[in-house]
Amino acid sequence: MLTGLLLVVLAAGFAVFVHRRGFAGYAPAPAGLAVLHRGEAAFVHAVAEVLFPAGGGMAVSGAEAQLAQVVDRHLAALPRTQRVQIRLLFHVVEHLTLFMPGHEPGGRRRFSSLSAAARVNLLERLARHRRSGFRLLFTALRSVFVLAYLGHPGNLSGLGLAPFEIEPVVSDAEVLFPRVGALPSSIAFTASDRTDPAARGPLDPQGPRHRAYARAARSGRGDA
Repeated sequence: MLTGLLLVVLAAGFAVFVHRRGFAGYAPAPAGLAVLHRGEAAFVHAVAEVLFPAGGGMAVSGAEAQLAQVVDRHLAALPRTQRVQIRLLFHVVEHLTLFMPGHEPGGRRRFSSLSAAARVNLLERLARHRRSGFRLLFTALRSVFVLAYLGHPGNLSGLGLAPFEIEPVVSDAEVLFPRVGALPSSIAFTASDRTDPAARGPLDPQGPRHRAYARAARSGRGDA
């Protein structure tokens, strides 16, 4: 009986520890997330903030890029197995401080609760670790974040990779035929609206980029 009571106490203590460590104390998650819970969103923000600091030469910093929403959309589009693997990666690094504490008082707190300097230090230790498994953790984590960060519209615009602003052309088909399944009366163009694509010449590599990407570069938001 005493052994059974001890097991119950230990199980209850472990449950409290798991709850406090894995779920309690996180700020509310950004609205609209489909996959990430608030702890994972906090972790993504904490990593992005130190991997891509302001003044790093890119148009948008990691904190400004709102990577929780970007990563959430990427995860939602992945097969379940890959989605689970990436989320497990987040949890492993978030709680790695239990075995590899940060270099500051309270260094065994969650990764997202450490100071920026301690987070940078921990990631650098992972990247240089003598064991390949730890280095692989860092490489996998960085890959996920680099894909999301460089795909931000503001950064694509800053790198000159954003889509060009291209005015649509009106072809003969759009003048003569309605859309599939529509009535002829729905044709919105006349012969005077027709444009000649060949008259526009090739795209100018220095030409204007799509206006949505330009707005994103100015505002530092990914939802422009």
